[in-house]
Amino acid sequence: MTDTSMGTGKLNVGGVFNQALATLQSKLLFFVFTGLMLGVADLALNRPGSGGLLTAVGLVLALVVGTVGQILAVRATSGPLGADAGTEFVPAIQAALPKLAPVLLTSLLVGILVGLGSLFLLIPGLILGVMFFVATVACVLEDHSPLEALKRSRELTLGNRWRVFGLLVILTLTALGVLLLTMVPAAIAGVVPGLGALLARIVTSAAEGLVTVFLAIMVTHAFLELRRPKGEAAPASLI
Repeated sequence: MTDTSMGTGKLNVGGVFNQALATLQSKLLFFVFTGLMLGVADLALNRPGSGGLLTAVGLVLALVVGTVGQILAVRATSGPLGADAGTEFVPAIQAALPKLAPVLLTSLLVGILVGLGSLFLLIPGLILGVMFFVATVACVLEDHSPLEALKRSRELTLGNRWRVFGLLVILTLTALGVLLLTMVPAAIAGVVPGLGALLARIVTSAAEGLVTVFLAIMVTHAFLELRRPKGEAAPASLI
């Protein structure tokens, strides 16, 4: 297991956003491939008229592909992976598979805890969401078990939770803004005779996949900054 004795740095919300944009630009093709992969899974999950077994299969596919995509985005953000999407994408997926189960379980645990907390006037859910904000990234990069990843995220966010909350607000607004912008091309695609509904769903699913990837990049940079020892300078921009 990776040494996790490093202290907690102060989170620079604006710096995290700028680093995320720089990372996206520097490995654009890789992240586009990852986002489109997530979009395909979302398209399969939301297939009209499906039910029963098909719905269950679509849900499992979306969970598996979504988790693999998250692992790819985290690893590409934190290291050299993704410089050449054409030669590295398939090996990257193969390398991500051993981490599939622990990361999926970590995500499910966070989702369950936040969901249960949200039943009580929303505030406990927000607190838990902030507390476990970087749990999945800790699972990917530090090889933690799901419970250890939750504990690690709680430790790293301590003293930074208002900053993490601010970043969470920015993430939400960014996602909403991008998805609202895609309503225009989706509406245009929707008027194509015979294929309109399918094209609109393709545009929407692709946009959701790309947004999910960008959010994973931002969360990874937040984790890396929180993981730095106190007082250490933030890394220079990638571009």
